[in-house]
Amino acid sequence: MTRICGSGTPLRYHRRPSMSFDSVTFWLFFAIAWSVWRFAPFGIAKVVTALLSLVFYAWWRIEYVPLILFSAVVDYLVGGKMARSEGLIKRRILLMVSLIMNLGLLGFFKYTPFVVRIFAPWLKDWGAFQDAPTFSSWIVPVGISFYTFQTLSYTIDIYRRRIDVAPCFSDFLLYVSFFPQLVAGPIVRAKELLPQFMKRRRLAPEHIQQGFYQIITGLCLKMVVADGVATPVNFLFDEGDAATASVAQTWIGVTSFGVQIYADFAGYSRIAIGLALLMGIRFPKTFNYPYISQSLSEFWTRWNIPLSQWLWDYIYVSLGGNRKGAGRVYINLMITMLLGGLWHGAAWTYFVWGLWHGVGLAIERVLGWNKYRTDKPKNVKAVLFRFFRIWAVWSYVATSFVFFRAADFDTVRIIQEKMWIEPFTKGLGEWTDWRYMVIWPLVFVPHLIRILHEWYDVRKGRYSQVFIVAASLLLLTFIRRLLNQAFIYFQF
Repeated sequence: MTRICGSGTPLRYHRRPSMSFDSVTFWLFFAIAWSVWRFAPFGIAKVVTALLSLVFYAWWRIEYVPLILFSAVVDYLVGGKMARSEGLIKRRILLMVSLIMNLGLLGFFKYTPFVVRIFAPWLKDWGAFQDAPTFSSWIVPVGISFYTFQTLSYTIDIYRRRIDVAPCFSDFLLYVSFFPQLVAGPIVRAKELLPQFMKRRRLAPEHIQQGFYQIITGLCLKMVVADGVATPVNFLFDEGDAATASVAQTWIGVTSFGVQIYADFAGYSRIAIGLALLMGIRFPKTFNYPYISQSLSEFWTRWNIPLSQWLWDYIYVSLGGNRKGAGRVYINLMITMLLGGLWHGAAWTYFVWGLWHGVGLAIERVLGWNKYRTDKPKNVKAVLFRFFRIWAVWSYVATSFVFFRAADFDTVRIIQEKMWIEPFTKGLGEWTDWRYMVIWPLVFVPHLIRILHEWYDVRKGRYSQVFIVAASLLLLTFIRRLLNQAFIYFQF
């Protein structure tokens, strides 16, 4: 997968690997890792699993293994010294070492091309180079954004006296590199994961059942849904056809990307959660049916929950949160969302995506629209009003997805005009991509069922999971695309 970094040559994130969760190679690797984890003496099992996790990472690009090892060593040493220190100044200095090291590495590898291209005209005038660099061979280490945030949560929580240090380096290395969530999350904090490495947990039948349920449904979301809607998305955003696309094709492409990015990341997260469950480890829930949100505030409590909580706890709260007056609340909110946008990628389109959500959240607070209800609606009018709010939030989020996915602002402008202006001036036009809409219900129908559960307390049937697994296996067997796409969130 490539992503335009500001402008110019696409910035590469990694080569297409053969150790993806939907590859045979990975499942052979997992069989070895699971056997070691379950049957070797637990101290040895942890060390070997940490080494296997590094092998898993090396499979993507071996030259970046020293990077993750360096980050782990520095944060382990800093965390230990910080925990033993009582002086506030010394602890702050140690925290700054961790912040500068982690954010410095992330900034260098992920944002250097972006920054250089911004200042290229001035640097060229000053004689720094004759021709602006293209960065055609620049490759961002896969997963660096995820494991950087994960290790930072460790040192920040030690600074705040919220957790104890890892008992040994091998445990901390396993925490940093644990392969199910290493390259694309979910971000798991030290207080959630390190205690689970203290002893081998019993593998209960419900762990096995839920583990396979998460893995099978996750593979279906990825290989059937996300890959299945890739064609209209790529047509609109990657093949230079935004200008020639009809209004209908544009809306199908944008909606398909909303379906794709949810299915892709939710699918990956489900597989990661399932793999961990089969090893007796619990990961936090990543998605909670975000497309039934009645406000942007609710959306961010349902979408990529670990990242949202990380941004809230370590950026928003650190900036002062709600404690320093109404004006600072909006400033802190805007900074948090802007940084969240840039965390996703080094491009102005990501910056505007974060700004878009920051502005939306601020307007909600001013108008009091951030409040929502999930109890039983009193009448049909209340139901219709809630569905109107869901549609409004979806429209706002779908519009933001254009900034998230488009390579440049020209493409953004063309697509936005086709979404919001041309329907009233030119009509819908051709529906040549309508057949891909048959995949959408695989995402939207479970969301509607969730509404029945939350609003009317309708429970799933006794055999609902059996039916879902059977349907997922059927779809994986007969409908999935033969040429799979890389997981979208690998680039972050």
